[in-house]
Amino acid sequence: MALFPMRVITALGIIGAALMAVHLPALCWGLEIDLPERVYQGDVIVGRVKPPGSVFINKKEVPVSAAGYFAVGVPRGQKADLAVKAVTSKKEAGRNILVMAYPWKVQRIDGLPERYVSPPPKAVKRIKSDNQKILAIRRSKGLESTLFISEGFISPISGPITGPFGSQRILNGRPRSPHSGVDFAAPKGALVHSPARGIVRLAAKDMYLMGNVLMIDHGLGVRSIFIHLDRILVREGDRIEQGQRVALVGKTGRATGPHLHWGVSVGVTPVDPVRLLGRGYGIP
Repeated sequence: MALFPMRVITALGIIGAALMAVHLPALCWGLEIDLPERVYQGDVIVGRVKPPGSVFINKKEVPVSAAGYFAVGVPRGQKADLAVKAVTSKKEAGRNILVMAYPWKVQRIDGLPERYVSPPPKAVKRIKSDNQKILAIRRSKGLESTLFISEGFISPISGPITGPFGSQRILNGRPRSPHSGVDFAAPKGALVHSPARGIVRLAAKDMYLMGNVLMIDHGLGVRSIFIHLDRILVREGDRIEQGQRVALVGKTGRATGPHLHWGVSVGVTPVDPVRLLGRGYGIP
């Protein structure tokens, strides 16, 4: 249970909390955990354990770099505090991070072909197969490094946001799952740039709902996914630099028109990509 009641926050509160990282002393001498004091639903946390050791979030182990850095995704629906525990061969330390509520929006999208809102049985089987491919990558060990941290993230494209992360989707009048990424308005064929360094883990064509899909592993369990693409310009296994051209905007899969869907996950937890923009961590 949370130690404090959940609170709805303003945009100013988000900015203030992003800067409110504090050094928290460990419960036992010689083992320290650097973490924010409080976070919000949909946030990404970058922490550090000194000296490096194993880190568990709500009893689940997360990747830790050789220098002790780790990343945590706060689920959209998280209501309780996050319990963090660091362990070395001789010591153990623990902390709770206060999770604040976020005022999620509701987004209505009409005019979608019915086969994409209530897919037929054959399509459901295909959708499950597509989702398993994505989930397998998110669950995989991936890169245990600070590859994505040093220079932070840039926007993959220039354009207005038409679909914010976490908004409750109502498709053709029927409630569906919250939006797992952020949508940018852009014309078909517009260039998509990698928001951070990484390695291409998936370059798939013609998924039922997502169309052409690209996934990039940025390290520490943090991965980008781009969907509805027209073309993918890189191949699986390619090492990608920040700002590199990786794809072209399209309208493949379940899309009413050309746009870019960019999602970010930490492990299997989707987080708000926009909150990563412009946040360099200054870590070598």
